[in-house]
Amino acid sequence: MDVFLDDSQEAFRVGESDLGMFLNRPFRLRWGLVFLCLGGRAMVSVGVMSYGVKLHTKVTLLPGMIFTLQEASDDFRGIFVAFSHQLTDEIHFGLEPSFSRFLRDNPTFDMPDDKVKILSGTFMLLNAMYQDRENCFRYETARNLLQCIFWNTYNKTHRHFEHMNSHATQHYVEMFRRFLSLVHIHSREQREVAFYADKLCISPRYLSFITKQITQTKSAKDMINEHIILDIKVLLQSTRLSIQEIAHLLNFPDQSYLGRYFKRYTGKSPSGYRGRM
Repeated sequence: MDVFLDDSQEAFRVGESDLGMFLNRPFRLRWGLVFLCLGGRAMVSVGVMSYGVKLHTKVTLLPGMIFTLQEASDDFRGIFVAFSHQLTDEIHFGLEPSFSRFLRDNPTFDMPDDKVKILSGTFMLLNAMYQDRENCFRYETARNLLQCIFWNTYNKTHRHFEHMNSHATQHYVEMFRRFLSLVHIHSREQREVAFYADKLCISPRYLSFITKQITQTKSAKDMINEHIILDIKVLLQSTRLSIQEIAHLLNFPDQSYLGRYFKRYTGKSPSGYRGRM
């Protein structure tokens, strides 16, 4: 059973997983997810950015994020709590808007050993609530426990990232984040670097300079193309839209153009990729 993405009426779920359902299969999450690695190693991607996961790495994902397990060791495993979009909104109610952005910008964090026990204990309490279906305050208790996790995440990590960023170029980091946000909003209509550079009031060349400073290798055009390819993959495997309909949705001139574009970056045709899935 798909423990994360099914359409059941449950507000939250708790359990153990190796995240195998995400292996080389990008998913746009309908649920939020907090995962704590208890063994092994993995590489994951959130959107177009990649992150390493090891013992005691916490992964926090919000609804709408595109998540992929790129590779994992045979002993990779962890505990998770998945929660509905509605519960996510309630958890965040009253928190500053920048909090969600912080989580989207920093989906992984290596937990200090002395804090792992606290998080593990919270997972145990959440699991007890998940199993106790007769508890009339089950939902409210789970919501409060999840809010504790999120508040603790922010408290322990924002200072860490502020310290790290104090040694980096704040301007580059901020421009890069704004660029990715714009790509997320506009990539189905706009695929040219000049559009995003204009929105940021900088030149296309300077925008690509910034992306290479942050990623070490990728130009702005690379980042746009990666996001579009990821969007196509999600639509091919998680919807019943025809390839022609996907081409129309993503503003490609026609199905053939989309097919050539997709194959250029993946080596597969859209129908071939869908058939493999």
